[in-house]
Amino acid sequence: MHPPPDGAHPLGYTLLVFLHIFTTMTAVGLNASYAIWIMRGSRDPTQLAFALRGVKWIDDYVANPCYLIGGVTGVLMIVWGKSVAPFLWVAIALYLIAMSIAYGVYTPLLNRQINTLAAKGADDPEYQALARRSNQVGMAMGILVVIILALKIFEPPLW
Repeated sequence: MHPPPDGAHPLGYTLLVFLHIFTTMTAVGLNASYAIWIMRGSRDPTQLAFALRGVKWIDDYVANPCYLIGGVTGVLMIVWGKSVAPFLWVAIALYLIAMSIAYGVYTPLLNRQINTLAAKGADDPEYQALARRSNQVGMAMGILVVIILALKIFEPPLW
């Protein structure tokens, strides 16, 4: 359990930690499902557009908002007095990088992928290039998230 910092209301802090963990768990789990959605859609080209639009909807309306709530609750825990160890500074930096990639690269790329699929089809070289790039960006963000989780779970002494 996460003991509340000195001066923090025990129940309030515990609920904040719960919300932080729940929302980030939800976001990570949904992100992990994107590969499944896209794989299933790729096997049946008639379902690919549905799968990509499903991923986009989940990303826009559930996963990314959950990541944002996780970030806000993390900041609130620090404001309430949680000490920030070096591993946590690294996790925060990686979180900011991951969110920048999510909003600045992945979301626009997914939009282009969906629009190109609708206009040109799954066999079009432009669509194929966008799909590869989208998969690469998704994997990079997944790696960042796994590193963040490892840092938060193992709390390594970095310096």
